[in-house]
Amino acid sequence: MFRDLAPDYIERVDVIGNKAFIEFVEQLEKEEDIALDTFQVGKDKLVIVTIAPDPNKMDKDIALPTLSPILVRKKTLAEEIAALDIFAMSCPPFPRKAEDAAAKTFRYEGYDLLTLQKLIERDYTLPEVQTSQEVISYYAKRIAQDVKLPAQFAALAPKVREFLETRAFGERVDLDDPAIIKAISTNVAQYVAVQTFVKALRPLVVQELEPKLLNEGRKLSETPPFPYSRPTIQASKTIFNLVTCGNKFEQAFAKFLQDARDIVAFAKLPEQFGFAIEYTDASNNLRY
Repeated sequence: MFRDLAPDYIERVDVIGNKAFIEFVEQLEKEEDIALDTFQVGKDKLVIVTIAPDPNKMDKDIALPTLSPILVRKKTLAEEIAALDIFAMSCPPFPRKAEDAAAKTFRYEGYDLLTLQKLIERDYTLPEVQTSQEVISYYAKRIAQDVKLPAQFAALAPKVREFLETRAFGERVDLDDPAIIKAISTNVAQYVAVQTFVKALRPLVVQELEPKLLNEGRKLSETPPFPYSRPTIQASKTIFNLVTCGNKFEQAFAKFLQDARDIVAFAKLPEQFGFAIEYTDASNNLRY
């Protein structure tokens, strides 16, 4: 009903129907042991609580300083990729598998959907990778995609080649050897190679900066009005007409701040104000 609402806003859905439908709803309430609220059109009034800055309490306004970002994603990792120590990477050696005929072919069977009669039966041969460069190119693209830096393909490809040639098998190998090409083309080799590079590069993607004060800040009185469906309390020490509370604990805490003698002004920061702090999650992705 409202755009740009906070995710915790509770909206109401009105159910309107004829007499038979209302009887069905009443029967459902009995069977499910629930009680639905009723609303009589023309008699009951719909009340939407709106939170907004109170122009009569501007002395309780609070300004939040605007700082430059403390965490940013680097636009390039070319220097970091070139400086990677391949032999310092921790990964198990790639296995060298023998010929596996089953992995090279698969059988397709087509059935009629109604009669379940088999109509087609064919054996297909999977095309094999011809050169190691195909594998290197694919690995570099996957790594760049997972690290979310697609422009780093040119820097990654040589380092992936160095990894496969000198580190992946625990010894130097010839990447033009057909047996080695097959070995680096397996799903296991792909997973290990990609995850090894992603693990090494993700901590380098986000750069920590020293924040700078851009201006004196934005005032809470600039917050646009918004509807609110959770508990609220009246308070004279806040810029808003009501204090929004997510639960009873927040209600009690807001009352404590209101009654505290050494508190001049307070407010719960609304999502509509647009305040955010950069941080990184467990996978080192930049979040807000």
